[in-house]
Amino acid sequence: MNETRNIIASLEFGEKESQICYYDRKEKNPVSLAVKTGTTEYTFPTRLSKRPKTNIWHFGAESEYFSKYEGEILVEDVLNLCMKGEPVEIDGEVHEVEELLEVFLKGCLSMLGVGEPQRQIKILMITTPNLNRVFIRKLQKVCRHLNFANGQVLIQDYNESFYYYAMRTRHDNANRSTGLFCFDKNRVHFRKLWIDTTTKPMIARVEVGKSELLSENPKKRDKRFAEMIEKCCGEESYSNLYLIGEGFDKEWAVDSLTALCKNQRRVYYGNNLYVRGACFAALEKSEDKTLGNYLYVGEALVKNHITMNMNIQGKDQIYTVTEGGKNWYETEHTFELILDEKEDLEFTLQPMDGEKPFVHTMKLKGLPKRPKKATRLRIQAVYESADCCVVFVEDLGFGELFPSSGLKWTEKIRWQEAEHE
Repeated sequence: MNETRNIIASLEFGEKESQICYYDRKEKNPVSLAVKTGTTEYTFPTRLSKRPKTNIWHFGAESEYFSKYEGEILVEDVLNLCMKGEPVEIDGEVHEVEELLEVFLKGCLSMLGVGEPQRQIKILMITTPNLNRVFIRKLQKVCRHLNFANGQVLIQDYNESFYYYAMRTRHDNANRSTGLFCFDKNRVHFRKLWIDTTTKPMIARVEVGKSELLSENPKKRDKRFAEMIEKCCGEESYSNLYLIGEGFDKEWAVDSLTALCKNQRRVYYGNNLYVRGACFAALEKSEDKTLGNYLYVGEALVKNHITMNMNIQGKDQIYTVTEGGKNWYETEHTFELILDEKEDLEFTLQPMDGEKPFVHTMKLKGLPKRPKKATRLRIQAVYESADCCVVFVEDLGFGELFPSSGLKWTEKIRWQEAEHE
């Protein structure tokens, strides 16, 4: 790779296999990085290996070689271990998953061929099958340890990567749905991307559809898959259908191909959809914003704004604590305020869909009695899920006359609970 500055890259962190790509500014397209130069082998095992009694590690294809021929200890299911977040015993020693994650991430970044990833990468998007709070917090911790700046490494799930890939590669997807068949040997899953063009911005969603177990017999396999296509797509208007994963083959897919291409649907097959979609997402979020008229609504999206009524420079204003429309793990804000006459905090939750706002009151029990405007508070709002915001408050006092009490308060604001207050 020739590019050494402002690199936009993506990593598909899969359960079994992973791959990495970067955005080629000349070609204006994501380019997959081969495991070995001059080959078309782009995926590598999501594995590590450790040399006994040392701190020497290998990742990917190297881990398979060194574990098989050099006696290294093989560490499989790296992604699942990171998702669980629990310490792992390897070579008679207990290792935190952050260590495994850091070794794996360093190995992946080394494929980019740059000396200082922290300085040369503009943005890295990591995509995984699913997301949970444990994994995200572990990843954020590792990225800080590797000296990546806040917002330099982002993460999204496969569904969101599917959205970005479909929207950036075809421009007619807004009018018709897009389908995705994901093969995992004999099991195949269906997902549907559809756009609500009646809203502003237009709302995009990915729906999880049917899942079928196919026979290993070629004729039965073909018949069952063709039936699944009819059930999933029917007569609905689809612009494109994508097939990914291990298990599809044109040799047995006779009736299936006919069903796929029905109603002039275009069909694409490949195994780099998620990593390319993640690369397009990195581009979209960092500089080339071509999807500004669309809002992807996934399970991780925060669908409420949180505001407070404040007096700023002598004027009553609405202050935005957190803004909806972002994924919960990307939404965080810290600020300070001076209390006026109230001894509690009122947060207004405004749904993005225009529904009636509601107010959540946070009591500050034990707060010292002080004169008006003599209490300064530090407030931090951090999300632990799309529908739960954790608010941390600290009493800072007010100079030497009113020193800090050291008191701290924590409260969770949940949307469903707030709606019934």
